[in-house]
Amino acid sequence: MSVPRPRDRRRQVSSGARLLAQMGIAVYSIVAAFVIVRSLLLSVGIADNLWVGSVIYGVTDPVASALKLVPGGDFELVARMTLADLTLLATVIAVPVVIVAKRPAY
Repeated sequence: MSVPRPRDRRRQVSSGARLLAQMGIAVYSIVAAFVIVRSLLLSVGIADNLWVGSVIYGVTDPVASALKLVPGGDFELVARMTLADLTLLATVIAVPVVIVAKRPAY
């Protein structure tokens, strides 16, 4: 009967943490894709009467409408893209930058 070495225990714990990190990356990539496509559709001027506009805007409007409550959030910048939409896009870009900046150097 062998006693598990500490290295084996770390490997077991890290596999659960790795799975959680991979799931987080997958969820982030889906959310980021919706936000990027929303920004692209708004900057080109695609209305919500097209099927692609209604799907993307329908999914992302709750977050964008909450950001539009902030003073100046409904200010239009490019075509139909507002400051709230630009804030969403900046958040999507900033999240990986923060993750990479906090990663320990090996």
